[in-house]
Amino acid sequence: MTLRHLWLGTALLSLACGDRTETPAPPAPPPIQAPTSVMGEIVGRNVMWGDLFARGDAVALAQLYAANAVLMTPQGDLVGTDAIRDHFILLFATRTDTILGSNTATEALDVAGNSAYETGTLARTVRPLGDTTAPPRETRLRYSTWWERAPDGQWLIRRSLRAP
Repeated sequence: MTLRHLWLGTALLSLACGDRTETPAPPAPPPIQAPTSVMGEIVGRNVMWGDLFARGDAVALAQLYAANAVLMTPQGDLVGTDAIRDHFILLFATRTDTILGSNTATEALDVAGNSAYETGTLARTVRPLGDTTAPPRETRLRYSTWWERAPDGQWLIRRSLRAP
C-alpha cells in the first residue's frame, strides 16, 4: 500500500465518521418592498385624487390618468382621458352626497421599473347633498390601481378598478 492510498483511505474514513449535523439554511431574504420614494409619490397622488374628487373637478382629475388609461366601471371600461373626464363630469352632475373627507389606505404596492400595482381601501365621509343637518356617514370601497411613470417622472393611473 502506498502513502497516497493511505492518505485517501484516511480522508474517506474521516468523512464517513465525521460530524453529521446539517448546516442550517440561510435565512430567507426580507420581502421586497416598494421604494419609499415611490410609495410617497403614489400616496401623494392618491391624496390629490381624493381632493379633486371631493371638489368635483373632473378636468383636473382626468389629468391624473395616462392618455391611454382604462377606468373599469360597472357599465364597462372607459378608455382615454376624454372618456374618463366625461364620466366624472356626469358623475359629479348627478352626485347625491357631499363629500366631507376621504382617506386612502394603500395596503400593497408592488413596483417594477416604471410600473406599479397598488391595492387598498378608500373611505369617504359623506352626507346627503344640501342637508347640513343629516349625520355624516362613511362609505368604503376597495380599489386596484396600475400606475405607470410618465416620461416627465410623474406617476399616472394606467388602469383603475374600484369595487364597493
